[in-house]
Amino acid sequence: MSRKRIWTTAAVSILGIWAVVAVIMQQTDDLVSWPGKVQDLVEQAPWLSGEKTSDEKRRQYLAKVITNYQRLDIGQRKSLREDAQESLDKFFAALTEEEQKEYVNRTIEPLFEIIDRGLKVMPAEDRKRMVGRMRGDMKSLRGNDKEGDRLAEQDRKFMDELVAEDPMLFLREASVKQKIELAPVLEDMQGRVQGLRR
Repeated sequence: MSRKRIWTTAAVSILGIWAVVAVIMQQTDDLVSWPGKVQDLVEQAPWLSGEKTSDEKRRQYLAKVITNYQRLDIGQRKSLREDAQESLDKFFAALTEEEQKEYVNRTIEPLFEIIDRGLKVMPAEDRKRMVGRMRGDMKSLRGNDKEGDRLAEQDRKFMDELVAEDPMLFLREASVKQKIELAPVLEDMQGRVQGLRR
């Protein structure tokens, strides 16, 4: 076989492999997510650019954002927050009250069960340490808030709730806004709880 023929065969084979890969990627695009994809989705929400959208179209688009967000692992969610927190905040603020509840119910509420189960099986000392760490994370999250004194009092009340019989009680009863603000802390806590249980 001549050299030219070998190179031609190799080139055709490589092109064939890349064509197969491209088809597979296109077919599975809806099944895979990454931080950049979620960022693009929240930034390109039709209603953010003033486009009139029906309730059904908004529901479908929100479901697509939520589904892609849910597919991210803890590290990817952290990366998304670091790179696109402003976009996420803008997207969330543009949602109706009902849509905000839906977003929180499907992205943040599931964390409560994971954290709650993890805390319940943990030795008391580990649990106290985890709750203390969560409190510190909350303080740093709220540190730049103008209402620092009032929030410090809320934080003390929150800590009292956390060390009560059911540490998830406050979180379950928190407002939608509080839950979305606490998402980074909850996702971090989920990672720690799962890490300790292994």
